[in-house]
Formats: sequence, C-alpha cells, structure tokens
Amino acid sequence: MNSDLTVIIISFNSAEIITRCQSELLTSEKYPILIIDNASPDESAARLGAKFPSVEIVRLEKNRGYGRAANAGLCLTTTPYALLLNPDLTVTTNEIDALLRHTKTSTENTAVWGPATREQDFTAGPPQNVSWVSGSAMLFDVKKIKDLGLFDENIFLFSEETDLCQRAINAGHSIQFCPDVFFDHLLGQSSSPTPEIDYMKWWHFGWSQCYRMTKHGQCTLWENPLRKHLCYSLHSLLAISPTRRKKWRAKADGSLDFSRGEKAFTPNDTPQMSR
Repeated sequence: MNSDLTVIIISFNSAEIITRCQSELLTSEKYPILIIDNASPDESAARLGAKFPSVEIVRLEKNRGYGRAANAGLCLTTTPYALLLNPDLTVTTNEIDALLRHTKTSTENTAVWGPATREQDFTAGPPQNVSWVSGSAMLFDVKKIKDLGLFDENIFLFSEETDLCQRAINAGHSIQFCPDVFFDHLLGQSSSPTPEIDYMKWWHFGWSQCYRMTKHGQCTLWENPLRKHLCYSLHSLLAISPTRRKKWRAKADGSLDFSRGEKAFTPNDTPQMSR
C-alpha cells in the first residue's frame, strides 16, 4: 500500500455513484482510503462498508457539509499527501499516480494540485499556477493545509475550495492545475436529488458566495451581497424553466439571508435549510 497518499471521499447518499465511478480505486488496496459519510439517511455507509471491506468508513453523526467532512478526514490522515474526491468522479489508480507524480517534480512551494475535471481542460502540458482548483478533486500537501487551519468550518457547501486556495496563496504557497491528468466529473450526481436537497444546495451556494467575498474583502460597488441578491432574483424572474427558477430563487434567498446575518449552520449545528 502506498504510504505517501491517503484518498478521502465525501459521501451523502452516495453509495450508488461511488460504486459506479470508483470501484477500481476502492478494490485496489493501493492507497489508504477514507470514506467520510455525512450521516446518509439511505444507509450508504453500511452499503459501502459491506461492498468494500478494506476501506475505512467514518460515520459522522450529522450532515456536516463538504468542508467539515473533509477536515474530519484530513485530521485522520498520517500520509504526507491527501487526495480529496467528490463521489461523482470517475477516477482510477493510474490517474491518481499521474497526479501524485507532479508533487515529486514540483519546484514551487505548492500546497494544492488539481487535475482537469472537464474534457476541454484536458491537454498536454506542465502544471500551471492558478488562483484555485475545483473542490471536486484536490491533492493536498497535508502539513501545509493543516498549518492553514484546513477548510473554513463556517461554510457548509460551496466556495470552501476557493477560500482555502486564497488562504494558501496569502501564506506564500502556490496552487497548481495539472492539465495532463483527467478525472471525469459527472456533475450533479454526488447524491440522490430531491427538491428539498436541491433547494438547500443552491441556498448555500448563494450564502457561501457572499460569505467568501466578504471574508476576503472583495466586495465592491458592483460585486457585493446585495447585488448578488438582486442578480439572482432577476434570474429567477426571467428563467423559463421551473427548475431553473427554483435554483435562482434559492440562491437569492441564501444571499439575502447572509445579508440578514444568518449563518450556514443553525444554533444546534445543523445546516440551514435542511429538512
């Protein structure tokens, strides 16, 4: 088993998609693997544990969100590197090996590496310094990320990766995008969708966008929580599709609630808008 890298997969009702996309990885026993289950009500943790007995399943008592669940996995990691994955990424050990090789050849003070997760970004060429990489697949220098304080636990979902990358850059580290490595991301299939889950996700998208820009002092006359709310509200009025109207309405509600002082988590530590 490789002693350099731990793989961390975040699951919420994700047993089916993890099995479909990542079985080769989970049965390879090439890396230590942690599946952090966010209190899935569909028994995903038990199903994954039964199907992949060599994988460690960490069952959280509540749905803690992406960043907090990732932090739980990172705190258990003892290898120098960790690869954080969404459950809806098709990835094999060969592709992980290719990404890990970039950590050995990097001459930068790099804290995070990311692969291409869209076909149009998959090209030949060396790693490029960027301002952030997709949170769906992030390879961390564990010590550097722990020194930064890991993901911001005020965030339930969305913008946690851009916030972490910004803090890494502020600390003098680089973020590298590796276009010659491809993890295919099946967008929007991390968990079984329901109207309630979709509304909660997009509410947090609106909230998190406002939180991040405020935290990093990026608000301007043209880019601020109020303008986000107005923009999202306008989109919700103009959208033809009922699904898109609900999506934009949820974002508008999240941005407005941020401006009203709402947090991403309730006082009893459950995510806002959860049912």
